Amino acid sequence: MSAGRVVALVAGIIVALVALGLLAGGGTLLWAHTTQRDDDGFYSTRSEPFRSPSYAIRTDDLDVGTEGPDWLFEEGRLATVRLRGRSERPDKQLFLGIGPRSDVESYLSDVDHDVLVDFGVDPFTVEYRHNVGTREPEPPSSQTFWSASGIGAVTWEVQKGDWVAVAMNADGTRGIAADISVGAKSDLALWSGIVVLVLGLIAAAGAVLLIVFGLRGRRPAAGATSA
Repeated sequence: MSAGRVVALVAGIIVALVALGLLAGGGTLLWAHTTQRDDDGFYSTRSEPFRSPSYAIRTDDLDVGTEGPDWLFEEGRLATVRLRGRSERPDKQLFLGIGPRSDVESYLSDVDHDVLVDFGVDPFTVEYRHNVGTREPEPPSSQTFWSASGIGAVTWEVQKGDWVAVAMNADGTRGIAADISVGAKSDLALWSGIVVLVLGLIAAAGAVLLIVFGLRGRRPAAGATSA
């Protein structure tokens, strides 16, 4: 077997492994898109307990890069995020809001609250950074800077910028005890699955051609006879 055919065979095997990875990834994305969403089309976590004796729990940052093309962020084209929650305190309603980071930080300046810096899903773990304050905040629903807000649920179409999600008692009082789930949906998941699957099929076809070329024996010269 010539060196060229050996190289083609090795390259074909490598490309075949890449193709298998692409096909598996694309298939998984399509499977998740068709079977793992709820009736509203969201992929969602379980409701998990978030607790704080302070006035609010907020995320550290929801940084959506500003370098992408504007069309990607039109009408929630990139993604839609949904927060759902229920207060464990029967006398309290749970407020959920998403707003610009600068406005939220100004609103919670010198207010005792916890910042969510990390959490795991399986098993559920959560880590907070406590910000000490002495001021009592006004009720969150009285603020006008929220990009999206609601009692018990909020749906937000992702936009460029630095954003913060906040959970508070609707009356602005101390003591957050709520079970909250996070969901998201995006048409890009479907298209990503299709693109990855197509790339896998193309790579598989290329692998087949390389392997067949590498395994083909050299044809005997014209007129040659065997001994």
